[in-house]
Amino acid sequence: MRQQSGSGACGGWSRRSVLLTTGLVVAGCGKQERPELQDEGSQSTGMPTKAALQTLLDRRAEALQKGDEAAFLADLNQSDDKLVQGQKLLFGNLRKLKLATFRYVTNQAIALPDGDVRRFLPVHEVVQLSADAGPGGVAPASSHRYSVARRDGRLVITEILPVTRENTKELGGPNALPGNAPWHLTPLTVQHVDSACLIADASVSDLQRYADAASSEIRHVESLWGDRLRFPGYVLFLTRDAENFKKWFSFGSAGNFKPEVEGFQVPQYGVRQTGDVYHEQYAGSRIVVNLRTIAAFDDDPRRVIRHELAHSISSRATTLSPGGWVLGAPTWAVEGFARWTEQINERPYLASRVAAGAFQGRVPASTDFYGRDMTFNYALSSTVFSFVERKKGRAAAVEFYASVIKYNDLEGEPLVDAPIFNAICKRVLGTTSSAFAEQWASFVRNGA
Repeated sequence: MRQQSGSGACGGWSRRSVLLTTGLVVAGCGKQERPELQDEGSQSTGMPTKAALQTLLDRRAEALQKGDEAAFLADLNQSDDKLVQGQKLLFGNLRKLKLATFRYVTNQAIALPDGDVRRFLPVHEVVQLSADAGPGGVAPASSHRYSVARRDGRLVITEILPVTRENTKELGGPNALPGNAPWHLTPLTVQHVDSACLIADASVSDLQRYADAASSEIRHVESLWGDRLRFPGYVLFLTRDAENFKKWFSFGSAGNFKPEVEGFQVPQYGVRQTGDVYHEQYAGSRIVVNLRTIAAFDDDPRRVIRHELAHSISSRATTLSPGGWVLGAPTWAVEGFARWTEQINERPYLASRVAAGAFQGRVPASTDFYGRDMTFNYALSSTVFSFVERKKGRAAAVEFYASVIKYNDLEGEPLVDAPIFNAICKRVLGTTSSAFAEQWASFVRNGA
């Protein structure tokens, strides 16, 4: 996420971005309590089966890949204009993208009867772009509840309900992923430039300007990151529409939502071909840039794009939280590195906060990084990498970051207190973690 620099922040919080994970359901929510019904033969019961639904969905996937809109819409309840228009919107948007894989996975779906309708959830809609990558067929996906019924002797889809933050208690579970990507919600314009896919709504009439900026900033972050693990491309969504900024990826319903945020990155969890959510590595990355806020504060869109690209290029190499969505790599490292790439002069702001007693000699905690002192936390975290650069050079600063994000910031024991952090300091900086902490704290107190 990118937030505004400390010297220009309003009300003591930062505008750049809040790193937004895709997980709407945290570990421990458990499986659906309702048992899966047996998938009875459709001829004996008249009820739709999961196998029959999969056949229908395979037909829809093939239709989209062939560009056959009529076939993609054919199995919908044609009397439901909202359903038909929503799927027509999805078809039109996805046809503009470079799709590596598009399919539906029903393996983990349970079947629930409701009169003459049977509801299946979760049904995974796999949308893997050329910019994405995952091991062993793992691909980004969104989860939906499909309601189907037999009408005039044929199977018809009567409802497609995405999993969202609002309905996750009803529809969610350990194998559910949010269905809130912009291509489900908004007519989009798409432009491809080098390894980047730029996607905009109707509020962005100057997409070429940002395509040029993205191309330049990609070269910059790639020169920093080198040949380390990353995704093959980048996906950036741009908008000046405040409502779309709230709706896209359900950002507006996040607990730390602020409409003035300039951008955020959403790492994508993937699913296996079995329908199980994959927890070992992200399968893609999505960036959203809020051009409205950038213009309102006369900020530099290139810096916003660079910040989010720094998140994106390293997200594939970033550790995921073990068994859930809550904890992961230290936030001070993830946000501090992205802020450091911007090369903003925040020394006056930092000096004033240090003089006021805000600095306690430690990196900010992940637990409340985006809280009341978010602006200070961003600025302070970036000094870690400024210090390493001063001490060992720019390559060492990147290597330090790449090493740290392989590990979780554990509850009860922050990474900086763990033995592995001492090993990282010795390998990259040639010093112990305690010596690093002392030298960095002196660096901050002396003006960073």
